[in-house]
Amino acid sequence: MPAKLPLKQVIAYGSVGIPFGAVGLPMAVYIAPFYAEEMGMGTALVGLIFMFLRFWDLFSDPVMGWLVDTKPSRFGRVRHWLLIAVPILLPTVWFLYNPGDPPVSPLMLGIILFIFYIGTTMVVTPHQAWAPSIARTYDERSRLFMWRELFTISTMLIMLALPAIMSQAGDVSFSHQVSLMGWFLIIALPLTIGAAVWLVPDPKPKSDEPKASFHPQAILAALRQQTLWRLLATEIFVGIAIAGTAGTFLFAAQWGFGVARDEASLVLLAHFVAGFAAMPVWVWISRRTEKHIAMRYVCLWSALTYIAYLPLSMSGGGFTPILAVAIVSGLGYGSPFILARSMMADLVETEEAKGGQNRAGLFYSLMSGAYKTGASFAIGIPYLLLGLLVGFNPAADNSPETVQGLMLVFVGVPVVSYALAALLIWTYPITRTEQAKAAAAINAGGQATLESLHPPVKEGDFHD
Repeated sequence: MPAKLPLKQVIAYGSVGIPFGAVGLPMAVYIAPFYAEEMGMGTALVGLIFMFLRFWDLFSDPVMGWLVDTKPSRFGRVRHWLLIAVPILLPTVWFLYNPGDPPVSPLMLGIILFIFYIGTTMVVTPHQAWAPSIARTYDERSRLFMWRELFTISTMLIMLALPAIMSQAGDVSFSHQVSLMGWFLIIALPLTIGAAVWLVPDPKPKSDEPKASFHPQAILAALRQQTLWRLLATEIFVGIAIAGTAGTFLFAAQWGFGVARDEASLVLLAHFVAGFAAMPVWVWISRRTEKHIAMRYVCLWSALTYIAYLPLSMSGGGFTPILAVAIVSGLGYGSPFILARSMMADLVETEEAKGGQNRAGLFYSLMSGAYKTGASFAIGIPYLLLGLLVGFNPAADNSPETVQGLMLVFVGVPVVSYALAALLIWTYPITRTEQAKAAAAINAGGQATLESLHPPVKEGDFHD
């Protein structure tokens, strides 16, 4: 593989982020409230269903990682899994976004989500595990994931703008808005996956390459690494922060800031536009310093700026003030995804240099599971708090005390989560120098010793 991928291959790889931009945060912003409100299921029940089924991914993601690492085909390690996922996802998307008239059976929602999550796992885990084998340098990995995230956020911007656009075109119901989002996904899935499979190289395993061992002892040895767990825990907290904000934003905008749903969609759109615009800046900072340093800064920025929502709600809110705060806090959105996934690619390479086995599938399945765990907590915990502890009901009148509780949940979850993520990643050990040593060891065709990859550390430094 070249040191720098051609732009068309980077774009083809990143374009797979388009369909998942339609099902990431829009799932939390629209689909969960849609089933809670329009389908009459309530916040507590919807929160339980989403959270419980997300925990299924803790099993399915490692299985998918094992398949990627051990079951290549004549197309390579990844391509065939993406192709198999498409016919699984298309009918499931149709039923999820077009559930019919209320009420919807909780069992039916659970079955549809179960199949949907299996299909997304078959795309997300192989797609991320693809990166270390095609982006071979420290900064090239950030470039690859930056394009993926740019496509993802661009799609989210479109999805979030749809309600405002439709309201200008006429009186379009919430259910019709959700249905249109589903059609977007049905069209985008085969087109983007087809482009990636056609244009992006998928190196086959070398004949002399050691096969990844999935013996329980080998897996436990990988899981005992503090470096891996530090990165996974960071991913969990980032997932909680981002999805937690999205899942409660429409409620907070309406009740805490006095902003109508159409205006709230515009505010959320501005939040993501700010994140979209700031991504190259955070990646530039990582190039000038280190990835974990840029990650530290972006998480601290987000934690501090989210605090501004509380005094804003106490002063009466309004469209213009919340728009300004959303733009400022949005500057940190999205970049943690780029940096964390790029850092995971460096970890995969370092472990391959130590033991000779490429376990990209396993490591990225764990990262995918970590984010989904955070996202499930982010929908489940706030919805349970709102429904059971705060007593918030989106379909009824709520007291000032209940609205205050809503705002504490809306602000407290992301602030605490971002602060913990910054703390965890503060002294991440795989630096630019360490990555270069690992790459040199792999290119030389030999296995590096632990001492050559990790020189002796001083007292107080981070230890694996």
